[in-house]
Amino acid sequence: MPSIFLSHTSIDKPFVEKLARDLKRIGVNVWYDKWEIKTGDSITWKIEEGIRENEYLGIILSPEALNSEWVKSELGGAWVKQMQTKKVVVLPIYYRECQMPFFLIDRKYADFRVDYEQGFNELASIFGIKETRAITQDNWRKFTKNRKVNWKLYKIREFEQLVTALVDRAYDYNWSAWVGGTSNEYSITLYCSVKQENEYIHKHISIKLLGENNAYMASFKNQANPNNIKVSDFDTYIGNSVNACDEYVWRFMDDFNSAFGIPQERPSYFTERFSRGNEIHEAAKEMIRKFNWYKGDKLY
Repeated sequence: MPSIFLSHTSIDKPFVEKLARDLKRIGVNVWYDKWEIKTGDSITWKIEEGIRENEYLGIILSPEALNSEWVKSELGGAWVKQMQTKKVVVLPIYYRECQMPFFLIDRKYADFRVDYEQGFNELASIFGIKETRAITQDNWRKFTKNRKVNWKLYKIREFEQLVTALVDRAYDYNWSAWVGGTSNEYSITLYCSVKQENEYIHKHISIKLLGENNAYMASFKNQANPNNIKVSDFDTYIGNSVNACDEYVWRFMDDFNSAFGIPQERPSYFTERFSRGNEIHEAAKEMIRKFNWYKGDKLY
């Protein structure tokens, strides 16, 4: 696993901390002073140790860095190491416009001045890492065609967040909620009834996560149970995030309650789902572990 010591000046810390986290995310060991130097440590000794034990020294190039005595000292130590080992140790990381040091002019640098992602890819390629994107809860839709990534786990988590947000919203507005089952997965209906004179006014909004882009679509069919709604009935685009759905539903509920009053009937909430795969078996094992003094994995 490659390792790098990040040499920088304090003014560039926001950039350096992001870079350090992103490098760790793709499997690079990073020496970053904020993480490595503790209260009471000798700063000089820790830096010397970091330069000696890491494979590379990445110098964050900016006007302030080139005038920093600490950066000059770290760079000098790395240069001595490079001369002794005959390996490429110093990696220029061009962050902000400045005069390139003479002894680095002929070296390939990672250019972050205009495009962070481009610079990051250039730096990662030095370590032999081609894929720098990592799946997160915010970008899982970009990985739906990647068979090596378990993007469905993130989809499930997002839908759990959606259900929680919308059911909480329904509770506040005295609406009912019904989450779809296996016949209509990733769907939820919010509904209510208000009595006006001698008749009831019913209101429904159903939301489903569907389509190749996993977009949230809405249906306004007069149907409380989302399992009875056809996929083709979800024909109104809402967005690609929990926040977009929450805001849409909030406005929908608020407009109705403002026009007809707060529903008086006691709402119902159907939020359970069927288990997927061996989830029940895994849940049972977890329960056994919880009430067992033995916390190893040999007995299960």
